[in-house]
Amino acid sequence: MKKTILTLTACLLGCSAAWCRKPDSVRINNRFDIVAENPCRLRQFLNEMPKGGDLHTHLTGAAYAETYFDIACRDSLWLDPHSGRLAPTPDSSATVRLTPDMPDRPAYRTALIDKWSVRNYRSSCQTLPPDEHFFATFGLFSAAADNHLAELLRELRRRAVQENVLYLELMPLSANLYADKIDSICGAGFFDRNNARLRQAIGPDARPEKTDALLAELFDLWENSAAMQECIDRYVATIDSLDTRSAEGLAATPLCRYQGYADRNAEPLEVYAMLYAAYKGCLKPESKLVGVNILSPENGETALADYTGHMRMFRFLDEATGGTVRTSLHAGELTLALVQPEELRDHIRQAVLTAGADRIGHGTDIAYETESCALLDTMRGRQTVVEINLASNEFILGVQGDEHPFPLYRQAGVPTVLATDDAGVLRTDLTQQYMMAVERYGLDYYDLKQLVRNSIRYGFLPEEEKRILMCRLEESFADFERKWSAQLDSAPAADRRSARSRR
Repeated sequence: MKKTILTLTACLLGCSAAWCRKPDSVRINNRFDIVAENPCRLRQFLNEMPKGGDLHTHLTGAAYAETYFDIACRDSLWLDPHSGRLAPTPDSSATVRLTPDMPDRPAYRTALIDKWSVRNYRSSCQTLPPDEHFFATFGLFSAAADNHLAELLRELRRRAVQENVLYLELMPLSANLYADKIDSICGAGFFDRNNARLRQAIGPDARPEKTDALLAELFDLWENSAAMQECIDRYVATIDSLDTRSAEGLAATPLCRYQGYADRNAEPLEVYAMLYAAYKGCLKPESKLVGVNILSPENGETALADYTGHMRMFRFLDEATGGTVRTSLHAGELTLALVQPEELRDHIRQAVLTAGADRIGHGTDIAYETESCALLDTMRGRQTVVEINLASNEFILGVQGDEHPFPLYRQAGVPTVLATDDAGVLRTDLTQQYMMAVERYGLDYYDLKQLVRNSIRYGFLPEEEKRILMCRLEESFADFERKWSAQLDSAPAADRRSARSRR
């Protein structure tokens, strides 16, 4: 009996010694059920976990409504109390002036937070469906955002530090090349003449060579326009100033880089001009612009009609600029509730195969794409990354749980990253995206680490900057795992038994 006890003790000691020799990451992964079973503990764990980067975030949508209310009061902006729209001066509907000491300030604040975000949204009580409510918020608070982008970015930098995020890749503003500005650069009447030509050249019956010929003509004209090049220089300088001012005085801050973009619901010449400026801005020496995107509602009438033309613009600009500018395209952010079935069949395919996108934002309708299995194989082969925005897709599209293609992409071997999209409007953060991934899709710790590493690996940074960030990330993981390995070692036995019973 004594020999049996000694043998058992030796076995237990051997197992304990073997456990202690395991790397901290292995120990955490083996006991991750203890973390995942309790939402509060999971939040603790994920908040402290290094999260690499957030590669899909719109600056004005990332700031919280409370910030906009404070700005509006400081700037004494005018309010339409019915719609929640801010205005710099009074008009027929903007009749209430917001000030720091105004009467009923708390009541206005509460009401406006609801109007400027998805807080307390109830579909049965709202006049707008979720997608329209979401996109409408940007027009309501824009008067507070426009002159305070550095302040908004400063808020995001601080929040990223609190969440242990090392890198933000943001969409802060476009080159704003709409009709009047194009005419001011190229001469009166230029916009109307050439927009009509371009609309015809990207129409459904247009031949690709005709499209490319006009795109080339405009490209060459702008290449030789001093006024257009000065406009691009100012755009790049604005981005650089935004980056510098937002970081001033901060003891710690993530690295921030930026994507230029075009509004896909604008006129064709406006879209092309903004894309041209974004591409050229990325090529400027020392530019903090690192990529190009296209955004605004994909189900808009103009966006749907011009989709193929927009993809051809990307393809042409990629070739014309030497194939060195990286692109991330909002594509496949659609459902049957928003569009006809025909519109679900090729948006991701065109973004990948025509535009040659490096990354896809959302990609929620992949299962509806024609020959979607072959498309997934192509995306895996090309390493086309999909930016997964779980909270955004749930509210805007109603796509969540088993209806979301996140597991489909993972099973197909397509690289994925988790991102926030518009954290302020959606009342979320990056930590919450990782929580949703664990709770809904059963991800383990190694799965999370892969997603985090992907968010640095597939960022649009130069390779040397990626290497530096990846080294910092691995150092942060080592510190984090050392701490949490010890905490899980000391977890109550009841917690460990509960986790084992679920396995």
